[in-house]
Amino acid sequence: MYCEALKKLQHAELASSYREAPHSWRKIEPALLDSAKEKLADPAPSPGKADLPYIYADRVEKLSQAVDPALAPLQVFRIGDIGSGTSPCETFAEMGLDFKKRSPFAHSFMIELNRAYMGYLPTPRHFELGGYETWAGTNSLEPQASVKMPDALPEMAAGLAPKAK
Repeated sequence: MYCEALKKLQHAELASSYREAPHSWRKIEPALLDSAKEKLADPAPSPGKADLPYIYADRVEKLSQAVDPALAPLQVFRIGDIGSGTSPCETFAEMGLDFKKRSPFAHSFMIELNRAYMGYLPTPRHFELGGYETWAGTNSLEPQASVKMPDALPEMAAGLAPKAK
Protein backbone atom coordinates (compact mmCIF):
# COMPACT_ATOMS: atom_id res chain seq x y z
CA MET A 1 0.00 0.00 0.00
CA TYR A 2 2.81 2.41 0.93
CA CYS A 3 4.68 1.71 -2.32
CA GLU A 4 1.51 2.34 -4.33
CA ALA A 5 1.11 5.75 -2.68
CA LEU A 6 4.72 6.62 -3.49
CA LYS A 7 4.16 5.77 -7.18
CA LYS A 8 1.35 8.35 -7.28
CA LEU A 9 3.49 11.21 -5.99
CA GLN A 10 4.18 13.99 -8.44
CA HIS A 11 6.82 16.70 -8.47
CA ALA A 12 6.03 19.36 -5.87
CA GLU A 13 7.89 22.61 -5.37
CA LEU A 14 9.42 23.04 -1.94
CA ALA A 15 10.09 26.34 -0.19
CA SER A 16 10.47 27.62 3.35
CA SER A 17 10.80 30.87 5.23
CA TYR A 18 12.26 31.43 8.69
CA ARG A 19 12.11 34.38 11.05
CA GLU A 20 12.87 35.03 14.70
CA ALA A 21 9.99 37.20 15.82
CA PRO A 22 10.71 39.42 18.84
CA HIS A 23 8.26 39.22 21.72
CA SER A 24 8.39 40.16 25.35
CA TRP A 25 8.71 37.56 28.03
CA ARG A 26 5.79 37.45 30.41
CA LYS A 27 6.21 39.80 33.34
CA ILE A 28 5.94 38.27 36.81
CA GLU A 29 3.97 40.08 39.49
CA PRO A 30 6.07 40.78 42.63
CA ALA A 31 3.67 38.88 44.92
CA LEU A 32 3.87 35.78 42.72
CA LEU A 33 7.67 35.97 42.64
CA ASP A 34 7.79 36.32 46.44
CA SER A 35 5.57 33.26 46.79
CA ALA A 36 7.77 31.29 44.37
CA LYS A 37 10.95 32.22 46.24
CA GLU A 38 9.32 31.18 49.51
CA LYS A 39 8.47 27.76 48.05
CA LEU A 40 11.97 27.36 46.58
CA ALA A 41 13.45 28.00 50.04
CA ASP A 42 11.95 24.64 51.08
CA PRO A 43 14.12 21.57 50.54
CA ALA A 44 14.05 20.34 46.94
CA PRO A 45 11.81 17.32 46.36
CA SER A 46 13.38 13.89 46.31
CA PRO A 47 14.38 12.64 42.85
CA GLY A 48 11.49 10.84 41.20
CA LYS A 49 8.88 12.68 43.28
CA ALA A 50 6.67 15.23 41.53
CA ASP A 51 6.18 18.33 43.66
CA LEU A 52 4.06 20.50 41.36
CA PRO A 53 4.14 23.64 43.54
CA TYR A 54 7.94 23.42 43.60
CA ILE A 55 8.09 22.86 39.82
CA TYR A 56 5.88 25.90 39.13
CA ALA A 57 7.81 28.04 41.61
CA ASP A 58 11.00 27.13 39.77
CA ARG A 59 9.43 28.05 36.41
CA VAL A 60 8.20 31.39 37.77
CA GLU A 61 11.59 32.23 39.27
CA LYS A 62 13.40 31.39 36.00
CA LEU A 63 10.88 33.36 33.94
CA SER A 64 11.37 36.38 36.20
CA GLN A 65 15.04 36.40 35.14
CA ALA A 66 14.36 36.21 31.38
CA VAL A 67 15.75 39.12 29.37
CA ASP A 68 13.80 40.59 26.45
CA PRO A 69 13.44 40.07 23.62
CA ALA A 70 12.10 36.53 23.47
CA LEU A 71 13.00 35.53 19.92
CA ALA A 72 10.29 33.13 18.79
CA PRO A 73 11.37 30.98 15.84
CA LEU A 74 8.62 31.02 13.20
CA GLN A 75 8.73 29.02 10.02
CA VAL A 76 6.49 28.43 7.02
CA PHE A 77 6.92 25.47 4.70
CA ARG A 78 5.45 25.01 1.23
CA ILE A 79 5.03 21.66 -0.48
CA GLY A 80 3.29 22.35 -3.77
CA ASP A 81 -0.04 23.97 -2.85
CA ILE A 82 0.20 22.98 0.82
CA GLY A 83 1.41 25.50 3.40
CA SER A 84 2.36 24.84 6.99
CA GLY A 85 2.95 27.52 9.59
CA THR A 86 4.94 26.67 12.70
CA SER A 87 5.17 27.99 16.23
CA PRO A 88 7.52 27.29 19.18
CA CYS A 89 4.50 27.12 21.49
CA GLU A 90 1.57 24.89 22.28
CA THR A 91 -0.95 26.81 20.21
CA PHE A 92 -4.69 27.09 20.56
CA ALA A 93 -7.03 26.02 17.76
CA GLU A 94 -7.90 29.66 17.00
CA MET A 95 -4.35 30.32 15.82
CA GLY A 96 -4.41 27.37 13.42
CA LEU A 97 -7.80 28.35 12.06
CA ASP A 98 -6.64 31.95 11.60
CA PHE A 99 -3.54 30.81 9.68
CA LYS A 100 -5.65 28.51 7.51
CA LYS A 101 -8.08 31.35 6.70
CA ARG A 102 -5.36 33.92 5.91
CA SER A 103 -2.88 31.63 4.14
CA PRO A 104 -2.48 31.98 0.35
CA PHE A 105 -2.20 28.20 -0.04
CA ALA A 106 -5.02 25.89 -1.18
CA HIS A 107 -4.37 23.72 1.89
CA SER A 108 -2.88 25.02 5.15
CA PHE A 109 -2.26 23.80 8.68
CA MET A 110 -0.20 24.60 11.78
CA ILE A 111 2.58 22.66 13.47
CA GLU A 112 3.30 23.52 17.07
CA LEU A 113 6.47 23.10 19.13
CA ASN A 114 8.78 23.66 16.17
CA ARG A 115 12.42 24.63 16.92
CA ALA A 116 11.81 25.49 20.61
CA TYR A 117 9.49 25.20 23.56
CA MET A 118 8.13 28.53 24.78
CA GLY A 119 5.11 27.27 26.71
CA TYR A 120 1.43 27.57 25.93
CA LEU A 121 0.23 30.37 23.67
CA PRO A 122 -3.24 31.35 24.90
CA THR A 123 -5.21 34.07 23.17
CA PRO A 124 -6.02 37.32 25.01
CA ARG A 125 -9.58 35.97 25.44
CA HIS A 126 -8.21 32.90 27.20
CA PHE A 127 -6.17 35.08 29.56
CA GLU A 128 -9.47 36.62 30.66
CA LEU A 129 -10.95 33.15 31.23
CA GLY A 130 -7.90 31.86 33.13
CA GLY A 131 -6.84 28.24 33.32
CA TYR A 132 -3.66 26.17 33.38
CA GLU A 133 -2.46 27.43 29.98
CA THR A 134 -2.43 31.03 31.25
CA TRP A 135 -0.40 30.43 34.42
CA ALA A 136 2.97 32.15 34.63
CA GLY A 137 5.57 29.50 33.92
CA THR A 138 3.16 27.46 31.82
CA ASN A 139 2.80 30.47 29.55
CA SER A 140 6.11 32.28 29.03
CA LEU A 141 5.31 34.99 26.48
CA GLU A 142 3.43 38.27 26.63
CA PRO A 143 -0.37 37.99 26.32
CA GLN A 144 -0.32 39.60 22.83
CA ALA A 145 2.09 37.00 21.38
CA SER A 146 -0.83 34.93 20.10
CA VAL A 147 -1.96 37.98 18.10
CA LYS A 148 1.49 38.89 16.72
CA MET A 149 2.45 35.40 15.52
CA PRO A 150 -0.67 34.92 13.36
CA ASP A 151 0.08 38.27 11.72
CA ALA A 152 3.64 37.22 10.87
CA LEU A 153 2.88 33.72 9.52
CA PRO A 154 0.52 34.69 6.63
CA GLU A 155 2.98 37.43 5.64
CA MET A 156 5.75 34.84 5.47
CA ALA A 157 3.47 32.44 3.57
CA ALA A 158 2.64 35.12 0.99
CA GLY A 159 6.32 35.26 0.05
CA LEU A 160 6.27 31.53 -0.68
CA ALA A 161 2.95 31.30 -2.54
CA PRO A 162 3.10 29.67 -5.96
CA LYS A 163 3.29 32.21 -8.75
CA ALA A 164 0.43 32.22 -11.26
CA LYS A 165 1.48 30.81 -14.65
